[in-house]
Amino acid sequence: MSVTASPSSARPRVLWVGRMMFAQDIRVREVELARCISQHADVFALDRSDALPRAPQGLWGKLRMRAKLWACATSVVEDGPLSRFRMRITGATGPVLNRLGAASNLRRLQNALRRFSCSHVFLSSPFFFVPPPKSRRDWHAHFDLVDNFHDEWPDTISGRSRRAFLRDAMRNCDTFSASSLSLCDHAEFLTGRKAAYAPNGVPLERFGRFSNADGARLREAHALSDRFVIGFIGNHNMGFDGKEALARAFVVARRTRLQLALLVVGPGSERLSGDGIFAVGPVSPDEVPAYFLACDAGVHPYELRPLTHDATPLNVVEFGIAGRPMLCNPLRELQRLALPHLRFTADASVEAWAAALADPASFPAPDPAALHAAMAPFDWKRSAAIITREMGL
Repeated sequence: MSVTASPSSARPRVLWVGRMMFAQDIRVREVELARCISQHADVFALDRSDALPRAPQGLWGKLRMRAKLWACATSVVEDGPLSRFRMRITGATGPVLNRLGAASNLRRLQNALRRFSCSHVFLSSPFFFVPPPKSRRDWHAHFDLVDNFHDEWPDTISGRSRRAFLRDAMRNCDTFSASSLSLCDHAEFLTGRKAAYAPNGVPLERFGRFSNADGARLREAHALSDRFVIGFIGNHNMGFDGKEALARAFVVARRTRLQLALLVVGPGSERLSGDGIFAVGPVSPDEVPAYFLACDAGVHPYELRPLTHDATPLNVVEFGIAGRPMLCNPLRELQRLALPHLRFTADASVEAWAAALADPASFPAPDPAALHAAMAPFDWKRSAAIITREMGL
């Protein structure tokens, strides 16, 4: 296919550089936002998910990722209002290699800007590009701060250089958004300027195609009709997702509450097993709303660390839209949001989780009217409209 893409109209054109180049399990926010924004502008997204089907784990996985990012020529793989293209990218770490790689990548980004005639750049990866200051470019740069994993890095030369890389990337951008209130605060700390709050959302049309009857059919198919079904739905391939601790707590809780069932859905869930645990593995995004409706309640046992404290998890939003109560670790952002369907464990220990799972009072039915009002901001179209406005599209 040609390395250029034909414009669908005289609309603005956006070069999209960030997590869409990675695996399906860490790019949901970008895909949903890009789809919405492509209704107003032509979007050209750097996408290497063909070479990177899953998020890399460990040193060798990251080295293989870098090799695959480098080993390709520029080409358009899907043309349309949301086009996907490949481009050679340099990935490196350390105070010197990071800057050298960024300079090389910036030249490629500027070539792509010219090739696709883009006037705007959307960035969400803090690894590859530092935009030039506004005085040295004629395109608008927007940064979307998705999480706070950079604070996970230790206070070493490499860790400090990565944090400085992110700070410089954000300071050089014209506008920025963040996916949580805590990250808005962090963006202001890094840059001295306000970030637009564009929270994670739900594809409401997709959810609207399902009803409680669809959930009941799933319960029957998995022999769960007479159980109190607790759902753990999401990506279970992360080292901080708490699935092992949850499984241990669930085993203890079932000793006193035999009707409990744990329905685990998503990549990595197939590794869990045990009495009362029903692991179904990955489910198509088009079908997953039915699984939220099949549950009586949800859980979010993610470990307490900077990354998880500052996040608004997708499953918290999705269980809220489904009208289900949810039990979570005492994560700062979730306590700050104080959504009516959330309750919190005393702490992150197995003992605290076992006690909470065994107690029916941990899962009170939320007031429908209050929950509907509280969940209104968590809509991908609404967040995309906020970013569109910030970018001046």
